[in-house]
Amino acid sequence: MFKYQKTFLFIDEAIVKSITQLDDHLIAKFDETIFYPGGGGQPHDFGTVENDNFNGKVTKVQKKDGKVFHTIKIINGTLNENDKVTLKIDEKRRIKISRAHTGEHILYKSMEKIIPDIEMVKVDLDPDEPSIFVKCKELTWEQLFKAEKLANEIIKEKREVIKHIITHDELDDWQDKVRIKLHRIKDDKIRIIEVKDYDWSACAGTHGNDSSFVGSIFITKFNLVKGNWDIRFTVDVEEPLYEYSKITRLVSEKLVSDIKSIPDEITRLQKESQNYKIKFREISSKLLEHNTEEKINKINFIYNTIEEVEKKQLIDKSSKLAKEKTIVCFLNIIEDKTTVLLNISKDLNIDAPKILNELLAKFNGKGGGRDNFAMGSIDSKFIDKFINSTKEFIKNI
Repeated sequence: MFKYQKTFLFIDEAIVKSITQLDDHLIAKFDETIFYPGGGGQPHDFGTVENDNFNGKVTKVQKKDGKVFHTIKIINGTLNENDKVTLKIDEKRRIKISRAHTGEHILYKSMEKIIPDIEMVKVDLDPDEPSIFVKCKELTWEQLFKAEKLANEIIKEKREVIKHIITHDELDDWQDKVRIKLHRIKDDKIRIIEVKDYDWSACAGTHGNDSSFVGSIFITKFNLVKGNWDIRFTVDVEEPLYEYSKITRLVSEKLVSDIKSIPDEITRLQKESQNYKIKFREISSKLLEHNTEEKINKINFIYNTIEEVEKKQLIDKSSKLAKEKTIVCFLNIIEDKTTVLLNISKDLNIDAPKILNELLAKFNGKGGGRDNFAMGSIDSKFIDKFINSTKEFIKNI
């Protein structure tokens, strides 16, 4: 076991073995270190390096070719090879990450028991919001609630967390039960973390002595990211649970509903909202039938100012209207911004993106497009002035 794998070793003495200065930073290697260098989803430690002549802040720790290098921001003083120093890691951060790491092992095993086709992709033990990324066909809150409940039962049982050190030759005796990605292991020996009689995982990170160290586990959210499920969770959850319960009570008050009815009430409101959106689109579509049309310089100028109409509707309608010698301009208001759509009939041979940008530039707007079609945006207060500018442009074609 490396010293940096001793979870509760927060302060230690060390000797500087090599040192390189880069501006106001040092790159240092010590004879031994308590700073975890990162790996397996666990971030590196932060902390300080100091002696009577030097004070520095450790901002990065990396392991290369079996050696651990520390990036140290110089606070004051000088540091030399063979100097004796005191290493101190950020204790609260180490404990928080270690709790999450032990909790992640327990939670993933619990998910494996509930979701047969689940497969681990990676772990991100961010101190503020740890994540487990997994692959599986589908994932529901119902499944996660069951896994969460099972994980918390294991935590309460105070199961011993055992650290096994084995050789690569001994791995055959473990492979049926151990979770391992062998290509990632660079050391001669393999460290396996066992949550007694429950989970076995090859891991170099820091953990508690028994499962109760985690405190408790609470899954906060999950979503699909690039084909993988990102499951966010937190541990030792008394304070987060209080915040969630406070929000739930406030939501309940707003919905004029008891807490247990919140999911059903939200589903009802979602359906109601969807129905309103459908009706709104129908009304918006009808508004596009009532456009203003003017003949300017033998060109048909068709324009309309509408609110929150879907882009596809605007494009389809403008394409139908942009026949011979026609310029179509729709101004779609969305709060304080207005999307401007310009569709010019091909026979006029006008570069729509170029013209639109020239017109928008007068009002600090910008746009883009291709050939006879362009879109951009302006502040809604300039709508009338933009229409007048467009009319002036048509007069001078």
